Amino acid sequence: MGRRSLLRPRATPALAALSVVALVLGVAALARAKDDFLPPPPRPDREFYVERIAPWIEANCASCHRGGGGGALRLADETDLLSDTARRRLDFERIAAFVLPRAPWESRLYLKVLAAGDGGDPHVGGSFLSTEDELHDTLLDFLSGATLTNLVPEVWFEQRELRANPKDEVTLDGRGSYDRDRDDMAHLGYWWTLHARPAESRVSIDDRRGSRIVFKPDTGGTYVFTLRVGDGKVWSAPRPLTVEVFSSVAVEQREPGGISDLEHADPQGLARLRRLYLDVLGRSPTPAEAVAEERQGIEALVDNILLRAEMGRAWVEEVSVRLGLYGDYRPESAEAADLALRVPAENLAPHEVERALALDPAFLRRHPPGRSLASAIARLLLEREPTAEETLAAVALADGQSADVPGLGTLDSARAWIVAVVDSDAFRRAAMLRRLARFVDSGAADKRVGHALRAAGEGGKAWRAYLEELLTDKAYLERKQLRPKDTVTFLRGLFIDLLERKPTDRELAALVAAVEAMGADTPAFAAIVRIMIDSGEAPIPLLVDIYDLPRWLKDRFLRYLGRPPTAAELAAYGLAIQHAEGGPELVIQALLTGAEYACR
Repeated sequence: MGRRSLLRPRATPALAALSVVALVLGVAALARAKDDFLPPPPRPDREFYVERIAPWIEANCASCHRGGGGGALRLADETDLLSDTARRRLDFERIAAFVLPRAPWESRLYLKVLAAGDGGDPHVGGSFLSTEDELHDTLLDFLSGATLTNLVPEVWFEQRELRANPKDEVTLDGRGSYDRDRDDMAHLGYWWTLHARPAESRVSIDDRRGSRIVFKPDTGGTYVFTLRVGDGKVWSAPRPLTVEVFSSVAVEQREPGGISDLEHADPQGLARLRRLYLDVLGRSPTPAEAVAEERQGIEALVDNILLRAEMGRAWVEEVSVRLGLYGDYRPESAEAADLALRVPAENLAPHEVERALALDPAFLRRHPPGRSLASAIARLLLEREPTAEETLAAVALADGQSADVPGLGTLDSARAWIVAVVDSDAFRRAAMLRRLARFVDSGAADKRVGHALRAAGEGGKAWRAYLEELLTDKAYLERKQLRPKDTVTFLRGLFIDLLERKPTDRELAALVAAVEAMGADTPAFAAIVRIMIDSGEAPIPLLVDIYDLPRWLKDRFLRYLGRPPTAAELAAYGLAIQHAEGGPELVIQALLTGAEYACR
């Protein structure tokens, strides 16, 4: 039985070219299962590597990576007096460090050699594999722990994210899982784990060993299950399955590019909905979402948005970008991998989210001991400049010496410094202020921070209640002041508004890297807008196909700015679209590169 397609979206050709400058966010891997009765996922097998993988590595990777060249991966030096077998075994030990047994499909080794169009990471040496290549399956077998006598079975879900209303019965079906060694799947064993659930939920799994299980959520929120399958010899790595439970409004899908029904929306309701989406989910609503939800009561709307798994993913992406944790510095710990889904499931507080990412080994790789670390701790974690004493302490730690850090005492390692900082009251306050700044101005954040910290200290339920109070407050809902979008929010919203879909992780990361390379300012945003318009993916009609120009213009204003055009704007844009070169594209570019669109 052939391997089925990986659960990884395929990048579109027009945008895939941007991946040459991409640095990838590390928030998609979710595979830590707390299984008390199963062995950990298998690690790569040395003999399988020597016989099946080594010849390919030597043909494609050795020229750059052998003997100290080619970045972090350093294969054995060919000048060493080693036999071919001994050299291959030494190479195996070094390559194994680039494999994630808990999520083989997220291994750095795999993503570095995979074509960008299939979801691979940027690689100076280029890509060597597509998902259609025969060796692709063999490489994934190696990463998954295959031996020369047995291939590891694989978990398969038709959908990795489900949505349900409260009190619905939800069926989780793992019967698509398979073993490539055999055609008959009757021998497979199954093991389900309830990995994360809302803090107030008491749901449990009655039948861990069923090929399909049914559960009935007892409260709204995000539930995360993992499944492992065994073939009698070995158990696979776990795959996550997410179930979002909230009272949702049916969203009618529409053909991309057409005029939506936003002209019938209540302007105040549309502005309120757009603000919540941009502030909490880090993107604008699709036209279909806006039409379905703009008349929903504010309490129900806030409740539903805070329950979505997307909320956690958006927040973790934003923090990861701010800390520089993407690309080769993608978070690698199991705790960080789980973080995005734990946020809505457990109502994690700001300091808990940032603490998990700051303690990830990738943070120290990105900001190594020395001046870089001193700057990162002060600026990124504590929102201030490093002192001269802190810089000297960081340099001493880089030299392997202990150091006296002001306010923290004598520390013997860079990690000890980070631990001391993220456990401090100053860090908790700074993290809370950063989160509150998403919703209120700095003055209001200073006034609210004490109350917010007390709520977070009381646990997830109190922190969630505080957020609901803040987001339903009249002052927040009626805020007139526009606030600049951060880079990630701008790009996510641009995908929704222009392409009418969400970006994949790789697409978002490619664009983040492109903006950072150009400088995160208005010209960079304008260049990205132009690239996406020219990609050929944007469903932009021809002028001759627009039969009601004033209505089309009003629809674009409502989509992009959340308000109808003034009479003067309608006249000016109508004149421009008919007489200037560019037609509809000119109008779209003008709206998406304007100062109002750059704000939320």
